[in-house]
Amino acid sequence: MTVTDYTLIEKPGADNKQLIIGLDFGAAFTKVVIGDSRVRYAVPFYVSADSSNQYLLPSMLHISEDESCVLASSNDSTSDTTNLKLPLLDNTHTEEDLLRISAFLALVFRSSKSWLLDRYSKRYGRYPIDWSVNVGLPLTDVKNHKLTHLYNQVLHTAWVISVLPGPVTLNRVRQYMNIDNTAFDAFPAVYKSRIITKECIVALPSIAAQVFGCAHSHTESKGLHQLIDIGAGTFHIATFDCGDSDETHCSLYSSAAEAIGVCYLLKRRYENLQLADDEINLFKDIPDTHTFSQTHDLTDKDIQFADTLYSGDVAKLINKVLDETREQHCPDSIFWESGIPTVFCGGGAHLEILKNIQHSFENKPSPHKIQTTGFGVPDDLMVENLPDQFFDRLSVAYGLSFSLDKIVKAFRNEVLSDVVNTTEA
Repeated sequence: MTVTDYTLIEKPGADNKQLIIGLDFGAAFTKVVIGDSRVRYAVPFYVSADSSNQYLLPSMLHISEDESCVLASSNDSTSDTTNLKLPLLDNTHTEEDLLRISAFLALVFRSSKSWLLDRYSKRYGRYPIDWSVNVGLPLTDVKNHKLTHLYNQVLHTAWVISVLPGPVTLNRVRQYMNIDNTAFDAFPAVYKSRIITKECIVALPSIAAQVFGCAHSHTESKGLHQLIDIGAGTFHIATFDCGDSDETHCSLYSSAAEAIGVCYLLKRRYENLQLADDEINLFKDIPDTHTFSQTHDLTDKDIQFADTLYSGDVAKLINKVLDETREQHCPDSIFWESGIPTVFCGGGAHLEILKNIQHSFENKPSPHKIQTTGFGVPDDLMVENLPDQFFDRLSVAYGLSFSLDKIVKAFRNEVLSDVVNTTEA
């Protein structure tokens, strides 16, 4: 697909600051990185965040009896607050689901903006701010996809709710969902001026943003690479080339996004072992094979056998992308013999079964041989107390925090989807 069909946002006024919210709304955790022209800020969520990483916000919502909403920590996980995103992925969502997602994202926007403007008040307090939002979608082609429309709808509603004073409630979200822009005419000027248009919200393939971020932060890494991201809901994979220029350029070759993330893995495991899947909790640590087998009075081999089909699905997808890359894009890469440099990302990458798949590919013959490499924290990312080797969890949001024109111009070939024709403002 070509990244040539986006309408670029108008440049801010001379006295304005343009800030971009890179939003990675995950099935298990949400991550936010806010981008300025030369620096990016990872947003911590403190008490609401995962206990091991302040930059991972559980994608959950606590709803009171009066329909008021607050962010929930992973310790507050209940059936009323979990699985905000999964109904979108499997196309089973209801209007109530969309209301809850908008309420959650309104709180994310409010928390993110407040943190930045409080933390860096001297830097941004004196300027009007032109906000925009780049959000990642679990797709390789977002053109005319129903998820693109849904994301734009819920995100714009969320933004409107986030700038209004008072609590976030489902009733208020219901009131502003799908309203005409003329409804904002009655708003006091101080709030009306903070509402962004729907055109300032752009949906991009998550994998494209992640590849761009990788290329931007690792300009010394030339040649063919592979990126594999295992999230709670989706398994993303792409092959790409970082290019040989001083500027950020990258060619995205083959890519795929399949709904075979950690949730799918666990559901298949529980199903194959005939266990009740009400124990599945994406916001808690998932036990290793031995601990899982002891808990359920099974052997390690029982668990490994139950996961065989999943391992086969993942291996088949990796082989497919590598074969397409070799046959259709770069058959002469020097890495086919030594192993394609591969970055494994996402929470699922730390699971034992994915580690085993990774090691099996490290020992395969050409053209399916890989060599594992990693992410370093980019120099332009402001981040504190990030656990070692955990930047990969922020890599999608980091890539999304760049201006749309930079992302579009970075991709030189036409393997991204032609989402919308790009025109310079």
